[in-house]
Amino acid sequence: MPVASLQSYRTVSLRVHSTAFAAQGQAMFLESAVLDKLHRQCGFEQIRPGATPADIVLDLNITQTGRGGGGWLANSNLATIDTLLVLTDGQEGELLGTVRIHGQSSGMLINNAPPENEAIDVVAKTIADMLAKSGCSGPRIARIKAPPPGPDPVVDTGSAAPPPPDETHRTEAEALNEQGKQNLYAADLAGALAAFQQANALLPDARYEFNVCLALGAQEQWDNAITACRQANALHPQPKLATKIDHRLELLQHHQ
Repeated sequence: MPVASLQSYRTVSLRVHSTAFAAQGQAMFLESAVLDKLHRQCGFEQIRPGATPADIVLDLNITQTGRGGGGWLANSNLATIDTLLVLTDGQEGELLGTVRIHGQSSGMLINNAPPENEAIDVVAKTIADMLAKSGCSGPRIARIKAPPPGPDPVVDTGSAAPPPPDETHRTEAEALNEQGKQNLYAADLAGALAAFQQANALLPDARYEFNVCLALGAQEQWDNAITACRQANALHPQPKLATKIDHRLELLQHHQ
């Protein structure tokens, strides 16, 4: 399934992390494998590793690795790798989507290579295929800049208009929202969710509630994520964010 609309993004920065014990070497191999697949399958003009400025930032975190499969039928050639992918708009700093990806080797020894290599290749291929469905292949299209938000049109509904949001806590809410993003990049899903929820509690905002939706989705709490995205829609998001929310809702409904 597509994870976001990527047709207007031209440059990519890939950051690979590891919260799994003793997986640093696998992180390096995963970075190389993903870069290779993206170069082959996507139409981005530039794809670079590390924290370089780019139109879109891919944060990929190895959260767990395993060998053998466990149980009575353990297979020493069976390797698994669990990852969390977070996509961020590099220009605006806003989250675009999250997805958990599970890689598993075939359980057969291939060319005497560690089975982890095969599991990592599965993750890399899954990412490239998903981004291809999201619009990374083919020529890039021009990025449309949204006009600055103006005052909401006055609509006579026969009742008083809702009061404007109290901006007193905006600075604190923004700091919590940024902390939530950093937690998400580090695969601290509980910490990310708590920070986004605190931000929205201080100052209800469609951006914060959408990030709550993404954090819940990363935890595979599908019903709660759908509820959060619907609540974000009810907070009168800007058109660009409303499109992202609708797309996320469509993806979440496939998991129900």
